[in-house]
Amino acid sequence: MFKNYADVDTFATQEGWTKMSESKRLDLIKQKISEHNEFEVIHPTRSQEDGQVFIELTEELPASKRGIMLLSFEALLKENIDQGINVWHEPIDDKNKLRKLRGIVVKS
Repeated sequence: MFKNYADVDTFATQEGWTKMSESKRLDLIKQKISEHNEFEVIHPTRSQEDGQVFIELTEELPASKRGIMLLSFEALLKENIDQGINVWHEPIDDKNKLRKLRGIVVKS
């Protein structure tokens, strides 16, 4: 593994981000989305002072495209708004039909 990254401090959000209201933070994120068409399927739902930004997707994307897009979106926010931002996807329902047939319930 990459043990050289184990002791690296993560970026904390700056004072400008923490002093903003949640609605202003969401407006700023929505503005960045509107400036980049490739992220138009992203809908920010909430943002926290510690830099956590929660999003939902307005359409289904395969996991191979979704992961790359979300990493690119997070990089955009880190470069243009604040280094301490982390993007999190809101929990998605389990779509596995076999688990549903067997009666297995995934608690999130």
